[in-house]
Amino acid sequence: MYDKLFLALIDSSSVHAEASRRAFSSVGLTEGQPKVLYILNLRDGLMQKELAALCGVRESTLTVLLGKIEEKGLVRRTRSLTQGGKFTCLVYLTDEGRRAAKEVETQVERLEEIGFRGFSPEERFRLLEMLSRVTDNLRNAKN
Repeated sequence: MYDKLFLALIDSSSVHAEASRRAFSSVGLTEGQPKVLYILNLRDGLMQKELAALCGVRESTLTVLLGKIEEKGLVRRTRSLTQGGKFTCLVYLTDEGRRAAKEVETQVERLEEIGFRGFSPEERFRLLEMLSRVTDNLRNAKN
């Protein structure tokens, strides 16, 4: 067990990232793609700007990522006029994208099951709650 949050988070993140890479590469997805599909499966038709915020990446990063996912036929982007008279890009899952998103969901549930092995439901809830607080603290820090 670590006595510093820094080490605990780095180790957990590294191990989780490797397990995720293995799980998602088995369905032909690379880093970043599963999160996009997972979010779109929950809220299809998001504006690209909203999707970038939910993914925690810059819009330019998401543009490149979407291009690769679009080449695989998993998403489609459409231009739409906003109320302010500007154009925006809406992102939708294709039928193939919905199938891939369901596989992502299956893999996420499998990783959750493995990661929370031996935890009670209350322990799961408390851990997620505490990690959320750590995230908020770090995000809101004024260094």
